[in-house]
Amino acid sequence: MLSYNNTRLEAASDNMADEWSESLQATLNEALDRYFGLLRQELNERLTKEFTAVQEAAATRAAERLAKELATAQEAAAARAAAEAARAVRSTAESLRLAVCRIRSAASFTEVGAALLETAAAHCGRVALLVHKDEMLAGWRACGFTGEGFSDSWARFELPLREAPALAQAIETREAVVALALPEHLSPALIQLFGLTADQKAYLFPLSLRQGVAAILYADGVGSVNSVQAAALELLGAVAEASIEALFSRSAAPPPEPATGRLELSWARPTPRAAPSDWDALSPAEQEVHLRAQRFARVLVADLQLYRAQEILEGKQAFNLYGRLQDEIDKSREAYHRKFGSTSAASIDYFHLELLRTLAGGREELLGPGYPGPMVE
Repeated sequence: MLSYNNTRLEAASDNMADEWSESLQATLNEALDRYFGLLRQELNERLTKEFTAVQEAAATRAAERLAKELATAQEAAAARAAAEAARAVRSTAESLRLAVCRIRSAASFTEVGAALLETAAAHCGRVALLVHKDEMLAGWRACGFTGEGFSDSWARFELPLREAPALAQAIETREAVVALALPEHLSPALIQLFGLTADQKAYLFPLSLRQGVAAILYADGVGSVNSVQAAALELLGAVAEASIEALFSRSAAPPPEPATGRLELSWARPTPRAAPSDWDALSPAEQEVHLRAQRFARVLVADLQLYRAQEILEGKQAFNLYGRLQDEIDKSREAYHRKFGSTSAASIDYFHLELLRTLAGGREELLGPGYPGPMVE
């Protein structure tokens, strides 16, 4: 009986030992798993941080390298651009120098005009010369126009100055004018002949001779990559003016010209359209006052034509130009009389005459019933 009990006790003891061993092993495994898990997590975090730091350092170095390369490339591009600009400036300067020499070496008005057109063509798309005489503009020669029959049409082209306000303004102010290619600015005839569209610009450079403008150099950017180089054209125009003056000053008579295709310029001293009856008795200073008054009046009316074309059309249709443009006309009248109302030109209201001639076409009834009429002392 005792032996049986001992056997059972030993068996129970063995079972407990096995269970305790298994439990201890499980606890140990769990502790080890937790430890290694924390170790792996810490290792991953450290590796991630170190890898990120390595990446950031590499990115910083790459960014610095790229920045240096970009700066070097920009400096090289700037240097190339500066060199190209310098070459372009030298080329332009040399081109202008040769052009000036070409114009100054001309021996006649015709040669001056031809040289001006040929040299100006290098600084715009198309260029043409219009001769001014007796309130008319006439086509002479042109460069860059390719339409069939254009040369013949241009040689026969004539344009009343009153139909082209922008050209009239250039003549009156003796300053370059830039105008949109609108019929009310350049005239429908000129726009049609040149094939211009409303978004294109016309550059007008007056050529002055003695007391007036002898011609207008027209330029546009049609067919040109660099558009219109206005400064260069103004320079060439000034050289042509000086050359023409020099040719005229050499002799009381104009220099000899070829039989055909010659450039005829008017250099007589202008007389106002409505000159005083004793015009010849006036002193040169008094005559100049009358001429300046007339030019100023024409500038004022040309401005109205340029910027109030629609109102002018409506006023003509309603036979009431003054009613449609009263504010603008009154301001212009005031400006005119403030400038010339107390001068020797006060005996003739040139502003009224210009309104009547240019805006109303000589028809006084178009000015309207409210128009106050001329203001004279």
